Amino acid sequence: MMLLVLALHVTLSTPQPVVDIDGGKLKGDVARLAWAPDGNTFYLQTVERDKTGRVLDVKHYLVSPVNKSIKNVDAEPPWAAQYWAWKSGRTAPGVASFKIDIAEREETFKATASPTGGVMAKGSPDPNTGTTLEEVANAANQSQRLLIRELKVGSDPIGTWVNEPVIPGFTFSWAPTPLKFLAFAKRDRKDGGPIVVADQTGQRIELTGPKAAILPAWSDDGRRIAWLERKDKRKFQLMIADISAD
Repeated sequence: MMLLVLALHVTLSTPQPVVDIDGGKLKGDVARLAWAPDGNTFYLQTVERDKTGRVLDVKHYLVSPVNKSIKNVDAEPPWAAQYWAWKSGRTAPGVASFKIDIAEREETFKATASPTGGVMAKGSPDPNTGTTLEEVANAANQSQRLLIRELKVGSDPIGTWVNEPVIPGFTFSWAPTPLKFLAFAKRDRKDGGPIVVADQTGQRIELTGPKAAILPAWSDDGRRIAWLERKDKRKFQLMIADISAD
């Protein structure tokens, strides 16, 4: 991805850790991060899915940066649902022409592995006591169909999902009006990445600080940005930084 530095100017303050998040203790995979209108509370959602991607359970939490606490609640607050609607929409708030496109394709992955056990693998002349030629052929011709979905801004992917449902907003956050920016963290291996800010002209700047970010989230006033910084497979830190862009 080419990062252009022209008229777009973005600065990010030193990121501050807010609270540690252990996905193992919260149960499920983190799925949503939303700011409260007053900027003093976060909503965090985790989701448990089966192997097909079907949702089995959803849990809701409120995170306090002041108390550095995580509290379980019964449901998603109305303000969090409203925030998520504009934060994860297909078009920028108030700018219909600045939008995210969805691309879909199928690929076939062929396995080349073959059985290594059996007497035949050791050179036995008796095919009845070892791996058969048919089994070897079947193993060599194993294949899997992959359904690949990508979210793109222009020609640049901002999220890739393979044989799983797309989660809008997981990799990106629109800035609130009147700002016309998109913050996104590319998702190629589910482990997050640096946050990039893009404008509607195609310019992009990679922010200094985030390294393995997921769920970037712009505050309602456009002055701060938060994200989950991945520490390992199940653990994260909720981070906040002041941001200015023009």
